[in-house]
Amino acid sequence: YDAIVVGARCAGSPTAMLLSRNGLRVLLLDKAHFPSDTVSTHYLHQSGVARLRDWGVLDRVVASGCPPMAEVAWDIEGITFTGHPPTPEGVPHAFGPRRTVLDAILVEAAIEAGTVLRWAAGAVAPDEALATSRPPARRGRHALVSMGGQGRYVRSAAAAVSRAAQGGRREPAAGRPLLRVERRDRESGRALPSGCARLNIGRLLRV
Repeated sequence: YDAIVVGARCAGSPTAMLLSRNGLRVLLLDKAHFPSDTVSTHYLHQSGVARLRDWGVLDRVVASGCPPMAEVAWDIEGITFTGHPPTPEGVPHAFGPRRTVLDAILVEAAIEAGTVLRWAAGAVAPDEALATSRPPARRGRHALVSMGGQGRYVRSAAAAVSRAAQGGRREPAAGRPLLRVERRDRESGRALPSGCARLNIGRLLRV
C-alpha cells in the first residue's frame, strides 16, 4: 500500500477517499464495525458541509432525512443570541447528522474510490508491522497516518523530522500558559434536529 490510514470515521475515511481518488493504493483500518455511534462531531458547520458537497456525498446526507439548519441560537447566562451564520463557499445551511449515518456514508465513499477497508484492526506501532485480526499487512511505502482522535503519531517517508510528524507542537509564550480554560459553574446542553443531544455537566477548571 502507498498509504495506511488508521481510524475510519469522519477524518480517516475522507483522507483515504481523497488519496484513493488520486491514484494511491490505500488501506483503511478501524477497531470498530460501522455503523456505530460516537459522542462527538454531530454539528457540521457550513465549511464542513461545503467539503461534503465538493466530495459528492452531501446528497446522501440530505437523503438520510437529516434536516438543514439555517438559523442557530446560543443561550449564555440567560442571554440568547439568534441569527444566521456566515455562508462560506455559498453554503447557507449546517447539518447535524448522527455519526452512525455520517461515518457510514464516508466509509462507503472511500470504498467506492478504491480504498481497501479492514474492520476489527488492532493498533499500529510507529516502527512495527501492522497488528490486525487478519494476516499481517506491510506498512505503507509512503505514509502511515493515525486519524483516531488521540493524535499519537503521524509517520511519513520523512519520519520524525517531517512537519506532519511534528504534529503542530507549540511552545507557550514567555509567562503565558499554553491553554487557558475559565471556571464555569453553569450546566449547558446542546440539541440538534437530527435527534442528537449533548449535555455538559460540571465545572471547567483552569489548566
